[in-house]
Amino acid sequence: MRFMLASLFLTLGTSQAYAHCHQRSATVLTCTIDQGAKQLEVCLDGEEVIYRFGPPDAPALTLSAPISEVAHQPWPGIGRAIWESTTFQNGAFSYEVHGSFDKLGQISDGRVTVRKNGREIASLSCDSGSTELGLFAISDAKEAAGQCWDPYAQRWGAC
Repeated sequence: MRFMLASLFLTLGTSQAYAHCHQRSATVLTCTIDQGAKQLEVCLDGEEVIYRFGPPDAPALTLSAPISEVAHQPWPGIGRAIWESTTFQNGAFSYEVHGSFDKLGQISDGRVTVRKNGREIASLSCDSGSTELGLFAISDAKEAAGQCWDPYAQRWGAC
């Protein structure tokens, strides 16, 4: 069932999003921000998760992390929206990318929250209609790498 949902969400979104994930990469989330002036994208390339943010043709920030080390909060399986979040670290800064799909409204959405030393300094929402999601891609990759989510401890560990 989850594979079918993941396949469905890979096609959600509109042609307004400027997806830059390479052909061999899986899209986790892409969208535009600030009426298309900026592009946010998270891609899964093999066992590496890549974050890019900035102008669509020249990202100002690119971060990557191995699938086994990236912080990822999977959807708990309940509620009106299906959602996941992935957090990238860069020194004192963290970039939490959140993607969701409202099952009733049939709307995809996303945002990035930037924190410095744990304190929120920015929260940017995706332009309406520009979000393309590949929900479960990171969760599935973590499981393929031998990690399992412990919902009680709220962390990934060995299966």
